[in-house]
Amino acid sequence: MRKYTESLHQLYDFCVSYRNIAQLSRYSVKSDERYKPFFIIGSGRSGNTLLRRLLNNHSTLAIPPETYVLGSVIKRFRQNSGMRWVDLVEYTFSAFEFHREFKTFGISLRPLVNELEDAAIKNRNLAHILNRFYHYYCEQSGKNCVRWGDKTPMNTFYLERIFSVFPDAQFIHILRDGCDVVSSYIDAGIYKSLEEAAERWSVSVGLVEEFYQRHPTVGMVIRYEELVSTPKPTLLNVCNFLEIDFEETMLQEATNVGKAKMGDVEIHRHHDNVLNPVNTDSIGKGRAQLSAIEKARIDKIIEIQLKRLGYKSCTS
Repeated sequence: MRKYTESLHQLYDFCVSYRNIAQLSRYSVKSDERYKPFFIIGSGRSGNTLLRRLLNNHSTLAIPPETYVLGSVIKRFRQNSGMRWVDLVEYTFSAFEFHREFKTFGISLRPLVNELEDAAIKNRNLAHILNRFYHYYCEQSGKNCVRWGDKTPMNTFYLERIFSVFPDAQFIHILRDGCDVVSSYIDAGIYKSLEEAAERWSVSVGLVEEFYQRHPTVGMVIRYEELVSTPKPTLLNVCNFLEIDFEETMLQEATNVGKAKMGDVEIHRHHDNVLNPVNTDSIGKGRAQLSAIEKARIDKIIEIQLKRLGYKSCTS
């Protein structure tokens, strides 16, 4: 009996594999609806969370805590798009809810899963699933957002994948002096090696540049140094890019925002300064803290890139 059961399982696995290979009844990643989300991208430790905080203050925008798994969710959906719709919905959301950082969202996805399992045929695609996921977060957070965004530096490694699902998406690259970024990575304990931190900044920035070269109209670049030095003009440019009106509330102090609405900010030490009033204290902080030897080690990896982007070498 056991051998017979195992044979049935093998036959089932073969049939499922063949169905996927033959691309029978596969669900699309794209939707006929033209969703227009926006993504804050680039290297971590570049002011990404600060920008999220400022944009979250807008009455029509909402950006949840970092999702971490968006790139892998798209890959998993494609690989398994021949599954039954009900199973595919549950499989897709398991990647979000089972991630160890999902607790920062403070919500359960079970009601949303129940809703989407009964989705109309025209809405049985990944774009609709993800659009509902972000809007569901807005609803559960008590905010009636018109547009949603995502601030997950890891998304920088999956830009084409994300763009394939949301061809009308917009991307905001926040760029910061690589020398300061490397120092911040080390201070936050995210990396222990200067070389690893420098490589992360270099690769992240390079990936965005290549993506923008291929899609020159979908993205903009803002510099961290400009955001904290002249926040209002910088945010005006961002609002113009997103085609929304600037609101003075975007510049409100952290006491009016609250940690609870940021989710992940209150539990991670490396976000301690995010809720402070916008200030320039961190400009050049890494350069001041690092030794000459440390800065020389960093320059070996990113000096050419720094100069091309308008920054001085670390040792200058």
